[in-house]
Amino acid sequence: MVTFAQLRDASFETLSKAGDTWNGIAGQAEQLAGQVRSGVLQPLTGAGPGPLAPTGARAWTGVAADEATREIGLLADELTAFHYEALAVTAALRRADAALTRARQDLLRAVGDAEALGATVTADGTVTLPPLPPEDRNDPDAIAYQRRRWDELQQHVEAIRRALTTATEADTAATTALRALDPADVDPTTRPGAVANAAGDLVRAAGMPSDPKALRAWWGALDPSVRAGLLASDGERLLKAGVLGPVEYEWHAPDDGAGDFAQRPPGPGNYAIGVAAQTLLVGGGTFAGLTDAARHMEHFLAGSGEPLNVDVDRLLGDDPKLRSLVDGQISANRAMWRQMALDAFAQSGGSPVAVPIEAAAHYTPDAYAQRNWFLAIGSHAYATSGVVTARPGPNGKPQVSIQYQVHIWDRYNWDPGKSTPIAGTNIKDSDMAALHQTGLAKEFDLVGRSTPVTVALSDPAADLPGTVEGQDGTRDGSRSDPGREDR
Repeated sequence: MVTFAQLRDASFETLSKAGDTWNGIAGQAEQLAGQVRSGVLQPLTGAGPGPLAPTGARAWTGVAADEATREIGLLADELTAFHYEALAVTAALRRADAALTRARQDLLRAVGDAEALGATVTADGTVTLPPLPPEDRNDPDAIAYQRRRWDELQQHVEAIRRALTTATEADTAATTALRALDPADVDPTTRPGAVANAAGDLVRAAGMPSDPKALRAWWGALDPSVRAGLLASDGERLLKAGVLGPVEYEWHAPDDGAGDFAQRPPGPGNYAIGVAAQTLLVGGGTFAGLTDAARHMEHFLAGSGEPLNVDVDRLLGDDPKLRSLVDGQISANRAMWRQMALDAFAQSGGSPVAVPIEAAAHYTPDAYAQRNWFLAIGSHAYATSGVVTARPGPNGKPQVSIQYQVHIWDRYNWDPGKSTPIAGTNIKDSDMAALHQTGLAKEFDLVGRSTPVTVALSDPAADLPGTVEGQDGTRDGSRSDPGREDR
């Protein structure tokens, strides 16, 4: 266990420098692997031009060619595996550095707070208060004051204990991660799955949390090279978890809506309004082509209060104005995002990097042109967010792209003083709010994210988003986001 004196007197500068060194080694290994594949292996096999096989030349064939291809392929795999192993060391060191630094700061803060109360903190972390002077030992006020100081002091004693526990856990996690890195597991000559094994080591060393809020903080704090390595090795799981969401922006409901749920018992009029809403809004809305407005109203009337997922792909397809605003966010930020990736790439020593990006705003669909979505979601927050990535290109220059999703958030509630005509009936918001207040319906959050889309940022002077990877210039990326289903 990390002791009080060890944490109090520690300096983690060396740990930080070690992380930088291993990150640079990872970048160099990645560059060498790319050079071996593009500059040697591809020309020898005829897969691409190069100094050993000019354009149009026949591929090298024969027993010697097969053996050379095999050996060079193993060398490329070994470099790639070492790249992931070096990133795993980087990730373990970075995690330890961040956690230990935070624990030390918490420890010193708690010690300072304890001393401010007049306490003494010894070299082993024992906290004591000086006894009352003899003349105050029978004074009720002095005794009460001493007791209050002691009670307050216990909070700082507990903070010291938590800091030591955090430091011990961080030390143990780093030790476990580093000891798990076995060079024999990533030797492609003896282990056919060496690259996959090394990628798995990186995933384990990075320590992805399961809590959504912790996940966002973890993702934002990762080293850019580690982040890119994780996307390459465990991208499907990361996308499913929602790492393309905003790191800094956090949506909150703009108001309290109708207030507390079921704050009073329903009356006959409330039941009548509920029946009318079910008949006119759900049935009438669907028949009038207001599919999503009807679906959201039906969820409101069901009364679960659970969040409901919105099909953001269809929303973007239905509303060209919203799609244009998203494209505008990309166009307005593309030069800055590209430079962020290039800066991180240079600092990494040539290792692939991924840096979080985001741009958030609010939008209200047109009440007439987008009647369905206006009634279904109304004014809502949206964000274009994801990562900007830089990777080594075949010509030695970095290739930059962004992978992003469009996220939306809203609270399905009702504003007093308003009314909405639907299916020939004028519905008062106050009547709908009363259903929530009487427990006959329940307000809920609307959430959604689009299918991930990849856009090249090869031309920083372009005004519009570039080509969507694998989609011939359209924006319809593969529907690979497992988070799109209804909740």
